[in-house]
Amino acid sequence: MSKRLILILALAFVVGLAVSAYAAVQNVKVSGDLLVRGAGRNSYQLTDTNEKQDAILSAVRVRIDADLTDNVATTVRLLNERVWGKEGTAGGATSENDSDIDLDLAYVTLKEFLYSPLTLVVGRQELRYGNTLIIGDIDTNATATADSNLPSYWRDLSVRKAFDAVKATLNYDPLVVDLVYAKIEENAVATANDVNLWGLNANYALRKDLTAEGYLWSRDRSWGSTGMTTTPGQGERLNTLGARTVYTGIENLTLGLEGAWQFGDHYASTSLYPDELRTAGTKSKVNAYALQLVSNYALPKVKYNPAINLSYTRLSGDKDRSVSDNYTGWNPMFEDQAGGTIFNRIVGYSNAQVLNLGSSMKPMDDLTVKLDWHHIRILQTYNIAADATRDLSGIGADTDITVKGDKKHLADEIDLGLTYDYTEDVQLGLTTGLYIPGAVYDKVNKKTASQVIGSMKVTF
Repeated sequence: MSKRLILILALAFVVGLAVSAYAAVQNVKVSGDLLVRGAGRNSYQLTDTNEKQDAILSAVRVRIDADLTDNVATTVRLLNERVWGKEGTAGGATSENDSDIDLDLAYVTLKEFLYSPLTLVVGRQELRYGNTLIIGDIDTNATATADSNLPSYWRDLSVRKAFDAVKATLNYDPLVVDLVYAKIEENAVATANDVNLWGLNANYALRKDLTAEGYLWSRDRSWGSTGMTTTPGQGERLNTLGARTVYTGIENLTLGLEGAWQFGDHYASTSLYPDELRTAGTKSKVNAYALQLVSNYALPKVKYNPAINLSYTRLSGDKDRSVSDNYTGWNPMFEDQAGGTIFNRIVGYSNAQVLNLGSSMKPMDDLTVKLDWHHIRILQTYNIAADATRDLSGIGADTDITVKGDKKHLADEIDLGLTYDYTEDVQLGLTTGLYIPGAVYDKVNKKTASQVIGSMKVTF
């Protein structure tokens, strides 16, 4: 065989390999966003100590989506979020302030897996269901993992939401069923001390204007996991059973109703539930509930396109934290509802009635103005004497407050937001808020808290 022929065959072989490798990746898309926020907060301890926090924060995400062979796709998204001027060494004393690149999303999607109605998604992914009353953020929107680059007092502004999970979707149009398993916390090897989430969510389109949804979510915490003792048998399983319906049969009006019941076990832990008065390590049966009504009415044909939204949320509270009988306090699980508001950082999302009345309008084509009022009341009084210090954060924030034990009006919050679409890719925003303490707070903690956040988001 001549050298020329050998060379031609070698080149053909190399080209064939290259073409095969290229064909395996049919399409690649690179996208992402950059969010820069200047934030200032005053008096979050609700005292006259002139307590202030201000910083510039950035969140950068780069996403790569690749379509491989038929019905196979992968997604990877990298994230860096940090406070400007904070640089540290990973693993060192200032590791929370470094500029590491984190893995935000990493999953593969297998469509028509085994048979056509089934889609399988495996890896780190976002899980969001309904209004995210139950499932939306792995550590709730009130905080973020300790591995976040953000300092603890800014973690409620984190954009990290993803779960390490396996999701199987069965699409029997108009019925769609999701089966989910997520690993929330992995601890010591060969020891039953992990935290897991199991769930089933079924969505059925009854009509074009009426959708019904039912779900069951179960979180199990084994002995030795965060906040628990290392004594075998001290684990807990918390179950949430609920239903949601959305009606859009009236033009420009959306109505939604959701209700959920929690049952299972509650493990008393002052580290998991900062306001816990039960004896640490005791276990109680859970009997808690949540109810939420949401509505939105838009007037697109009226000048300035006004819209009105009204919502009411009721989250049960524990009747008596001093005994080990039934625990009736609502556990927010993995909710992602109250992000960006002040009360979400100061108090926990439990034992509360939250009435939200808001409106929005577009005085210009590119400008949206939104005004919200939140009226917040507790359901169960704290049953303690005045001038007692309590942590009202429940699950999330970490604020010790002096409270009165016989009052229910917790606070009112007023938020004003401006959003300007500078271009199709650039959005500018400004939000301000006031948190006005109510009768629950003693005179020591009557200072109004405030927040101002200016933002610029670029999407590519």
